[in-house]
Amino acid sequence: MTTLQQKMAEHGFESNERYDYVVRCLQNAPGPALRCLNVEGEPGRRKTAFANALANSLDAVHILYHDFTQEEPPSAPKPVNPGEEPSGKEEPPVGLFDRTMNDACAFSEADKTILILDQLQAADFKDHIRIYRYLIEHEWHYRDTTFYANRKNLLVFLISEDPLYHSLQKHSFRVWITAGSRRDAPF
Repeated sequence: MTTLQQKMAEHGFESNERYDYVVRCLQNAPGPALRCLNVEGEPGRRKTAFANALANSLDAVHILYHDFTQEEPPSAPKPVNPGEEPSGKEEPPVGLFDRTMNDACAFSEADKTILILDQLQAADFKDHIRIYRYLIEHEWHYRDTTFYANRKNLLVFLISEDPLYHSLQKHSFRVWITAGSRRDAPF
């Protein structure tokens, strides 16, 4: 039987630390809120590598990732036909963040899903509050539509270079990822 440490190494995250206890606590968290892991550590890509390796090690069917520093792609130009009148109100396309959250809700209905929200310090504060409400209510509100997440199938990983909004901290397990792994010396 492969340990979590070995599985994570197979997915690109080698460490002498064992994260079995944190993962067990996360998976068996009591209460009605969505289960959430706050991945903290020194600046660098190690936290993202940890989150991706852990998600793959937990055999999630769907791993969704959103980076708040990623820019929205420009919307496609709409062709205009001469002599044709515009038909009604034009809605802007769904943003990457809302699309990722909608997908997390949809996939969690049937399959084990992990949602990784990276670079949370770059998000608007209103998005921090929306994420907090999502963890508590299991509902994602977008325009006039509500999407529901299944607590049994969904894990949320939050990664930020700055401390999280205090309510998000309160409703998540915290794990500290070191900048590098020190070598184990056999004695």
